[in-house]
Amino acid sequence: MEAPKELFQNIIEEFIPFHKVIGFKLIDVRENFVSLLIPYKPELIGDPRRRSIHGGVIATAMDAVGGAAGITTLKHYDDKLSTIDLRVDYLSPGLAKDLICEGTIVKSGNKVIFTRMIAYHDSPENIIAEGRGVYSVSRVSHTKG
Repeated sequence: MEAPKELFQNIIEEFIPFHKVIGFKLIDVRENFVSLLIPYKPELIGDPRRRSIHGGVIATAMDAVGGAAGITTLKHYDDKLSTIDLRVDYLSPGLAKDLICEGTIVKSGNKVIFTRMIAYHDSPENIIAEGRGVYSVSRVSHTKG
């Protein structure tokens, strides 16, 4: 199934008010994968001495792409997904520049979805943070029959 990009763009960029405040922009969506851009703006700085992106912005982006990747597996309007657990490891400071975050499904089950997320500036070979997300999923197609 190919994910409808316009739907995901609306969810990522418009539907969730906090995402809109941060300024998330959808880059790519396909089954089991979502990537987004966080355009740099000074309000995203967490440590003004180092001019590094706030860790909460990175964690929010990780949860957003992990959850959105999970949503690509949903088949029915009434299917639901929610975060159970999120882990973020910060490998180096996020610089005062645009940031990209990608989420990929590691395993999708009937009740739980596991994802891996990465954040980087210019190249996925230079990861500044990586994460794991666990999402509870309620699939209408598996509960009604």
